[in-house]
Amino acid sequence: MTRAFAHLAKGEWREAVVDHPLAPLLALELGLAWAIWGCALAGWVPFRLPHWFGGLLLAHVAVLAAIWLGRLSTGTLPW
Repeated sequence: MTRAFAHLAKGEWREAVVDHPLAPLLALELGLAWAIWGCALAGWVPFRLPHWFGGLLLAHVAVLAAIWLGRLSTGTLPW
């Protein structure tokens, strides 16, 4: 994931997706979370986690683990 984010920072989208298919999605989610957090700190919006946040977090972990295990079992991890 670190290499994928490094590729994203340089604008190398194809290489980022090759390193980790979920890197662009996670980068977008982190950017949105950072923006919402900043708005909450500024007092523009109230900060409260939605009721479905726990399920979304669990789904992310499951998908990341499935991709990692799948790439480990096929020998396609980018090491």
